[in-house]
Amino acid sequence: MKTARLLTTILTFLILSLSVRGAGKRDALWKAVEAAVEEGQPKTAIDKLAPIIGAALKDKAYPEAIKAIARRIALEGEIEGSKPEEKITRLEAEIAKAPPEMVPVMEAILAHWYWRYFRENNGRFLGRTAVEIPGLEAPGDAAGKAGPDKDITTWDLPRIFAEIDRRFTKALSAEAELKKIKVSDYDELLQKGTVPDSYRPTMFDFVAHEALAFYTSGEQAGAKSEDSFEIAADGPIFATTAEFLKWEPAT
Repeated sequence: MKTARLLTTILTFLILSLSVRGAGKRDALWKAVEAAVEEGQPKTAIDKLAPIIGAALKDKAYPEAIKAIARRIALEGEIEGSKPEEKITRLEAEIAKAPPEMVPVMEAILAHWYWRYFRENNGRFLGRTAVEIPGLEAPGDAAGKAGPDKDITTWDLPRIFAEIDRRFTKALSAEAELKKIKVSDYDELLQKGTVPDSYRPTMFDFVAHEALAFYTSGEQAGAKSEDSFEIAADGPIFATTAEFLKWEPAT
């Protein structure tokens, strides 16, 4: 099966061995980071990542900066017990202070980290009773059901899917900006697949397909209420323009 690019940082959420590719003038610094990791010195590796992050931000080498930040978060998480929810919290904090040019891709990474957390803990989410929080809706669900808003370890299925949806939506809201970025500009983060970049020519195409994989996943059915709105193939959605404009969907 042919594959397009993959987001290395996403796939290595709980893995600490990111390869050093294309770091250019900071090759030596990256090699020092990897050497510290191999020697079992995560704190030293974190210290060595600081100048990489600073220099990459100064040079506007945003893919490299994102990679270095995610690497640091993974190492910090290892020191503190490898709790994935803590990595998510740290990435949220980084997004809040990141340059605007980095935010859409970081939001997409965060959406994937939440999704991965769900997949590794799906039994917990499926067995939880939802708690109503007004104004918070899951994808395709107007009930607004959720667990306590801040603690991911207590969330139910609709709540975590609502958060993943929110993060992908924020990432894709930067459509104009992402369409200006060639997918090859993010070689620091993206692992080559077996099909050409023309399949996903811009970062908008890449993020959109990542989001589509989430929205078409089988688990989506479990996040909807029993009477959630569905589009019928024989309904006005596929009728004439006049019939469609008269349609008043019942939700």
